[in-house]
Amino acid sequence: MSQKVTLKSIAKKANVSISAVSLVLNNKPCRISKEKREEIIKIAKKSNYRPNLIARSLVTNISKILGLIVPDLENLFFSSLTKGIESNCKKDGYSLMIINTNDSYHEDCKAISLLSSRKVDGLFIVLGQESYRHKKKIKELLANLNIPFVLVDRNLDNFECNQVFYDNELGAYKAVSYLIQNGHSKIGCIKGPDKVNNSILRFKGYCHALKENNIKINKKYIVDGDFRYLGGFNATKTLISEDITAIFVSNDMMALGCMNYLIRHKISVPDEISIISYDNVLYRYLLGNEITSVAQDIPILAKKAYDLLKENLNNITKNQIISLSPVLIEKNSVQKLR
Repeated sequence: MSQKVTLKSIAKKANVSISAVSLVLNNKPCRISKEKREEIIKIAKKSNYRPNLIARSLVTNISKILGLIVPDLENLFFSSLTKGIESNCKKDGYSLMIINTNDSYHEDCKAISLLSSRKVDGLFIVLGQESYRHKKKIKELLANLNIPFVLVDRNLDNFECNQVFYDNELGAYKAVSYLIQNGHSKIGCIKGPDKVNNSILRFKGYCHALKENNIKINKKYIVDGDFRYLGGFNATKTLISEDITAIFVSNDMMALGCMNYLIRHKISVPDEISIISYDNVLYRYLLGNEITSVAQDIPILAKKAYDLLKENLNNITKNQIISLSPVLIEKNSVQKLR
């Protein structure tokens, strides 16, 4: 086994002090000749020297590591968001520690405590569904954090912190309005979890569009889901027995379950039922029918979240709440009835 290369061993080869090596390798001002500086750098490269990041972080109080807490990496939206945030981190030399919580409140709490104890410089947090059932406790935990953090995608009302998300009510309103413009009035809705802000606001947008067009809200047309594949599959099974002509599905993972149910039962989209979804991340994976969907530009969300956290890493302490506008992407899953 080769001996570990240290500042001391480089200093010995270059015949200089350890502090001189440290100053050169950290590109700090020092009274060392250009020739000796080049010699030190050459020795370090030839020896394949790697700095002790843990030791450096203890001195500088900067680890160059950020944390990301995400509720469901199997969800295409969150896996794409994770990739986007990681890409932004890499550009500035940050590593990213990622913890998947499976939408659990207890896992959220454990992840926040673990990452903050590991001395990460800051956190990106996408709260799990269960955390919305414990709003008071999760707010207390976040309020006591001593590192910068940003809530991404899933926001918290009446809580002062950095948050960036898309306008969920507007997105759902656009989707259901589009169905109405195409002649649909019997519109089913597969909701998300009942306590999650995104889900509540998307349902609010659904209701807003119906009321604005004097369409009565029929409770039989509304089925609870869970933002997951099986929830969409089972909800479609319930809804399809009603006299609906279209379904608004509150996210793409449930839309995937919905489409699978319809395909299995040979129900044609859009000829027999129209579908409109939310997230617009399925287009890479579906053959044939492409679902009209509300797009939340994930690269923009990731960049906004990163920029917001970076500002706070640079000691800008004013909290910001950034609401982005989603866009409806028309595909071929909606039939025009009039």
